Amino acid sequence: MTKKILTILMALALTLAATTAAFATEPGGTTPPTYTDMETVTITKNYNAANSGMNSPAETFRFTIAPASVTDAADGVTVDNMPVPAIGSVAYAAGEAGSANKAKEITVTLPTYTSVGVYTYTIRETAGTTAGVTYYGDDIRLVVTVIQAADNKLRVAAVHTEAAGAAGKSDAFANVYEAGSLSVRKAVTGNMGDREKHFDVTVTFTAPAGKTVNEAITYTEGDATRSIAASAWVNGTASATISLKHDQTVTFTNIPYGVTYTVAEADYTGEGYDAARYAFDDSNRTIDSAAEGVTITNNKGVTVDTGITLDSAPYILLLAVAAIGVAAMLRKRRHEA
Repeated sequence: MTKKILTILMALALTLAATTAAFATEPGGTTPPTYTDMETVTITKNYNAANSGMNSPAETFRFTIAPASVTDAADGVTVDNMPVPAIGSVAYAAGEAGSANKAKEITVTLPTYTSVGVYTYTIRETAGTTAGVTYYGDDIRLVVTVIQAADNKLRVAAVHTEAAGAAGKSDAFANVYEAGSLSVRKAVTGNMGDREKHFDVTVTFTAPAGKTVNEAITYTEGDATRSIAASAWVNGTASATISLKHDQTVTFTNIPYGVTYTVAEADYTGEGYDAARYAFDDSNRTIDSAAEGVTITNNKGVTVDTGITLDSAPYILLLAVAAIGVAAMLRKRRHEA
């Protein structure tokens, strides 16, 4: 029994000795950290939608990366010759803004470093031309810290990103797709206004300078769903002609912010209607909110020539007979006198 106890104690002592060796400390009593080289870093892109019910176009976001500064590096390592990472792009399919797939990752591939130092880079998003898309306009800083590790190898010990001027670190940067709707409503007034008559209205859209509309604008006319396709735009404009009768409304949806519009009804003055009156919700006629509208009013009225009102004619006749009788009676009395 004594031998067994000694054997167990010896095994425990050997195990403790091995454990102690594994956690040997550096001079000063601190345990050296273990670093694993980082070869890539990811940045999260969030593609949001400003308003619900809108369908964002397909979009690819691209970036550039350039050296900004280097400190604590070996002699001869400068901004001009410091190694530069490579950055990828991120693509979204139509309709993904604001969806479950709104967050995607951008991969930054780090270079091989030959010197310790703190390397700082500037990442910029390339502004595109898609109407309604707000591109990320601030600089993004990428900071890479390279150290001399205990194994005598250079290690990328830390990488982080931050927005220029931001108080803290961040690995997520957002874009937004902004689009709204335009409702066109018809009102017919006047005692001769035909409320079953259809009036033709042409709506023309114009994209902002330097921008293109890359997704369809849709609208429903009666029971039919129609659209202005992205391919229908010519020299930055596209139009649709709709037909409306009294109290009908046609709503155009998915119009990118910044798109201007005109609404022009055909001339019906030859049919006795007054010139059409337009009441716009937005006087600048530019899509810059979730919903905008215009009401077009057509008035046709005439003065009705009623002549003698038949309902009072018997009373007028009785009064006339009575007046004749009174006159005859007065004349007879004069003769008798």
